[in-house]
Amino acid sequence: MKVKVIAIGNILMGDDGIGIVVAEKIKRELEKDNIEVIIGETDFNYCDSMIEKGDYIVILDGAYYGKKPGSITLCPIREYKSLKKEYSQHSFGLLDLISMNYKNVEGYIVGIEISNVDFNLGLSEILLNNFHMICEKTINIMKTILKNRE
Repeated sequence: MKVKVIAIGNILMGDDGIGIVVAEKIKRELEKDNIEVIIGETDFNYCDSMIEKGDYIVILDGAYYGKKPGSITLCPIREYKSLKKEYSQHSFGLLDLISMNYKNVEGYIVGIEISNVDFNLGLSEILLNNFHMICEKTINIMKTILKNRE
């Protein structure tokens, strides 16, 4: 069973790219612990193609839960429930694909609280000011996840 971090988001939409930017920054540190880092951006089909049966998946993404920007929310993938009542070919997200294709997938969603999503190349000031702390917390979360799996 391989541990894979899949970073998703859109770096052209401001804070929506936080998962990508954090993953790029901490990639070498995670790879030291044998964690594969996949920069998926918005290509959910590519992300899905990188998952193999038995993989332990951690999705790294921007999130909006109404908390302080930069805070991190951890949610088991099995607890993910899509809020959508109907689907079209354009409405599927990565978690929808995972739940359809990998019924017994194990892992977590690591949601980094965002502040601003708009057409902007770069993160908001509040996320930039807390970027080092966000990266450190994310690394610590990954190490805790690995430790708890042993």
